[in-house]
Amino acid sequence: MSGKAIVGGRVLTMDAERRVLDRGTVLIEDDSIVAVGPADTVAIPPGCEIIDASRSVVMPGLVNAHTHGSPILLRAGGNQDRGLTDWLFNDLYPGLARYTLADLETALRHFVLESLRAGVTTVVLNDHVHPFDPLPAIDAAVRVLSDTGIRAVYARMFTDARRPGSPELMDTIRAREPGVRPASVLRDTDAVLADLAEMYRRHDRAASGRIRVCASPSTASTAGLRALVGSRALAHEHDGIWALHLAETPDDRPVGEMSAVEYLASHHLLDDRLLLGHAVHLGPRDLRLIAAADTRISTQPVSNGVLGSGVAPVPAMLQAAITVGIGTDDANCNDGCDVLADLKTLGVVQRAVNRDAGALTAEELLETATLGGARAAGLEGTVGALVPGLQADVILLDAAAPHLNPAPGLPAMLAWQATGRDVRTVLVAGRVVIRDGVADWLDPAAETSLVDEVNERAARITAEAGIPAVRPWRSRVPRRALAPGKTSSSFGYKIPSSARPES
Repeated sequence: MSGKAIVGGRVLTMDAERRVLDRGTVLIEDDSIVAVGPADTVAIPPGCEIIDASRSVVMPGLVNAHTHGSPILLRAGGNQDRGLTDWLFNDLYPGLARYTLADLETALRHFVLESLRAGVTTVVLNDHVHPFDPLPAIDAAVRVLSDTGIRAVYARMFTDARRPGSPELMDTIRAREPGVRPASVLRDTDAVLADLAEMYRRHDRAASGRIRVCASPSTASTAGLRALVGSRALAHEHDGIWALHLAETPDDRPVGEMSAVEYLASHHLLDDRLLLGHAVHLGPRDLRLIAAADTRISTQPVSNGVLGSGVAPVPAMLQAAITVGIGTDDANCNDGCDVLADLKTLGVVQRAVNRDAGALTAEELLETATLGGARAAGLEGTVGALVPGLQADVILLDAAAPHLNPAPGLPAMLAWQATGRDVRTVLVAGRVVIRDGVADWLDPAAETSLVDEVNERAARITAEAGIPAVRPWRSRVPRRALAPGKTSSSFGYKIPSSARPES
């Protein structure tokens, strides 16, 4: 791979001084950054490919610290207006159970394309398809991640335990959608641990180290203690991380009145290898235990809102010096993979619930998507900043767009005005994977074919699973026939509770 020089852009370095260079140069050799500085301080060697970044913002690639890619074929349909358990058992699991390996590959290619286009260069990808024969699915997923150029921690999810009262709860939840074909994700612990060991053997540090793998028990309430201990041991053995959904709802209590965090701490499972997803329902003691263990957290503000799960205490986490990254979560309980857009949601929701306009600053928001996400994913010192010696994961945004101007403060512009749709060029490990919006592994004609294939596969999967793909129109605004030339005054009309549709 030859050298590259990104020149003339407004550079957000995220280095130790958090420098912003008005006209900077980022010099890349092979897969690494070798120099960053003002244009007149960086000598460009002969033969370098010049990437013109004038009228652009240049910044580190974004880290999606908690996401699920394969469910992208299930979005915008039967997933709507459901709480977490209803969504899991009446949409997600039944849908994933109908996937073929070809469906999985198509879904992940679509997910990666959308992610890269949004400036996401690293994902912690929690994957839960093919629960009973996972190795072929793992092989297929890693192949897609390798070929498309994205950086990933492939986190294999599993469930090997039932919480008390689970059968009765499942029967009640499934009774809401009698037409949906049920699916179980429960597996034998020995089989899970054997598959995880084989996954590490086959795939850890694939694609010249760009792909890592890890264990991802579903929750502390639905994974047995032996599996949790085994997941932690694998992370330490392979110098990586392990991931765990935690306290997404108040019901995540593995033992009696003890919180999930207290349960993990009692069994010495909290440490700096563990990445907790969601962490919504935490108390002060939970935060102290997490901070003391240097355990990391990824917050998912959009999916937690979509599912009605609550709002994580992110300002309190940061005040406790806990590392926090941001994730988009499932592509069908967020219905997007746009980390940059989700920063604004994170910021405004925290300011609203805390009634504090400084609850999260623009600078803190950007840190969750770069340095915080890198540290959460176990990639500190690899990605997250434009610093010599780090991997050349770089994105360029079109700074000339009207909605991004004026922008005297770059962090404020990125946090409050920009979205992933402003990204034009993306490099991962020095490879230009997106150039002017076009993927280097997918020409426009092939992209059209991929989109058609996505829709065809999605329709088949939902039909086979019995998931309602289209629902009746739902609204609390009365529908009234309008006479010609008349306007509706129904907005603001208070509907009696008896007339409101059931949620």
